This record gives sequence, C-alpha cells and structure tokens, in this order.
Amino acid sequence: MTAFAQAFAAVWREIMARRAVFSILILAVFAYAFYYPLAYQHQTATQIPLAVVDMDGSAVSRALIRDISAARGVRVAQVGGNFSEARDLLERREVDAVVYIPPDLERGVLTGATPGGLAIFVNGAYLVRASAAGAALRSVLAGAMEEALGPPARAIGLQSLTPARVVQRPMFNTREGYGSYAVSGVAILIVHQTLLFGVVMLAAGWRQERRGPRTPAAFAGTVAAFSLLGMASTLFYVGFVFWFQDYPRGGNFLGMLVCALLYVPAIVLMALFVGGFFDRPERSTQILASISAPLFFLSGLSWPLSAMPAPLAAAAWIIPSTPGIEAMVKLNQMGASLGEVAPELTALVAQILVYGALAGWRWLASTPAEFSPR
Repeated sequence: MTAFAQAFAAVWREIMARRAVFSILILAVFAYAFYYPLAYQHQTATQIPLAVVDMDGSAVSRALIRDISAARGVRVAQVGGNFSEARDLLERREVDAVVYIPPDLERGVLTGATPGGLAIFVNGAYLVRASAAGAALRSVLAGAMEEALGPPARAIGLQSLTPARVVQRPMFNTREGYGSYAVSGVAILIVHQTLLFGVVMLAAGWRQERRGPRTPAAFAGTVAAFSLLGMASTLFYVGFVFWFQDYPRGGNFLGMLVCALLYVPAIVLMALFVGGFFDRPERSTQILASISAPLFFLSGLSWPLSAMPAPLAAAAWIIPSTPGIEAMVKLNQMGASLGEVAPELTALVAQILVYGALAGWRWLASTPAEFSPR
C-alpha cells in the first residue's frame, strides 16, 4: 500500500509540475468545455439565403413565395424569372439554394395534366446548411401546395394533392440541433484525447529519464491516479457541461457511471503502453496530434460502422473511443439500459485486459526503469 500511495501521489505531483501535461490534462478539459460548443450555440442554421425562379407567375406561385419568405431558417434573397442568373448566384455562393417554380404549374394541377415539378437546388459544399435549407423548403412547399391547390382541386373533383401528411417528431435530439448531435460524442472524445496525450507524454518522459522502481503496486497506483483524473473529466462533461449547454442528458446516469469506470481505465492502460514506444514527450505529441478527427469518424457516431469497410470497422474496436462514445451517447443521451450497450461494455473489458497486460509487461520488463514516476 505504501508503494501504491507513493506512486499515486507522485503522478499528481508530476501533473502539477509539468506545464505541458497540466495544460493538456486539466486546462484543456475546461477550455474545450466552453470553446468547442461555442460554434454550435445556435444549434440550427438560420437566415439561409436562397433565390426563387418563378416561371409560372400565378397566384399559386406568389403564395408559395410568401410562404417561403415566412419560413423559419431561410431568407429569400432574390425572386426572378431567369434560372441561369440564379444558378450563377448559387455557384458564387451568394445564395445557398435555388427554388425553381416551373411554368403552368397551377394550370397543370387544376386540369389534371402532368406539369413539370418544383425543383430545389442546394449548395452541397456546406452539408449542414444544405440539409437545413432542403428540409425547410420541402416542408414549406408541401404545405403551401396543399393549402393553395387543395380546395380548388377538390371543387372540380380531383383528389387532394397530399392525402396523408407525415409528421416527424425526434425522440432524443428534440431541438434537432447540430450541437446536441456533435458535442455529445465529441465531449467523450475530448476526455479520451486529453487523457491519452497527457499519459503518453508522462510515460515517454519517464522512459527518457529512466526512472524506477518498477513494482506492480507502483503500476496500480499510477493507473489509479490517472483514472481518477479521467473520471473527474468525464463527470465534469456529462454532469455539468451538458447541463450548462442544455444538451440532451441524464437518460441513464448510473449506467453512464458504470461505462465510465470501464472507459477511463481502458484509455489509461492503452496510453501507458503506447507511451513506452516514444523516446521523448515532444515526439509523442507530434505523432498523435492528427488522430482526433479519424477517431471521431471511427466511433460510428458520424458514419455508421456497418457502412464502413469491414477491416476498418473491425480495427475501430481496438480503440477505447469507439465503444466508449457509442455506449456513453446511448446511455446518457438516449436512456439505453446496460443490456443494450453490452457489446460496447464487453469491448471495453477486453481492452482493459489486453492493454493492462501489455502496459504491465512494459512497466515491469523495461530495463532500466522507464515508466515509474519519482
């Protein structure tokens, strides 16, 4: 117990004494909690400019334009009858979408003929803005066409244009905000990356300085110290930051705690093992600096693992962030049970066993001592 306590205390002294490590493990956790969500504080794109090409010039087309102007999230920047001009605006990114109203739309619907359909062209360079503009316009156009053409169509015996209307109600991300979607997963990745960077830097520094002694008790104390810090970072995000930023949270808090107790040690053990392959702390940051974005994409949150190439999807499960993000989002944001995240928890247990054995082997077998703090 003495060796355990000494190693536990020594890790905290190292963190406080090394400015770079302190900045990553503590300051970065607080900074990212407020800096990263800042870009998504509006949650949804608003005032998206668009152009309307009215080739019909009828009462129906004018009603459509009025409804589009009143829609939440979009702003009619230009109304005209020249599609080439509107397309040039779209290509120059002066507008994000073009609505094309074909000629004889009203006459075609009322007479039962087959008119040319309404068309929406969006700028795909900005996926979030394009998706928001497309969704807003589809909803407005469907409702406006039903309101404008439904009564006269029924008066002359034609069936209603929209006999059944679909109403979508989001179950979890009720505000349908990009911040609620992205930050809930990125916060768990921030815990992963700050802990990984900090532990790897310290492990590389210990190797460079060739410290000792090497004992199982010192190894356990080191893992416990880093795990305590990782748990504090996790609870800070899911317990305070999500509340402060008003993101979905608290679905299964006890389940989240169980998951965090597996997620954090898996990160620490992997970092201790990886840190043994660097001869100096600076080299570790140079190599690890570019992995955050790939790890987020490999987590399955932004792109489902089932749609990835099989070897890549399988390799993603050797990194704690993949099962950790999947499980934490399901538990904390969606209220899943522990049984529903059993595959992710099983993967974390396997990682603890594998990385624990590898990190312990490096710790005890290195000659001279390369891992122990003072």
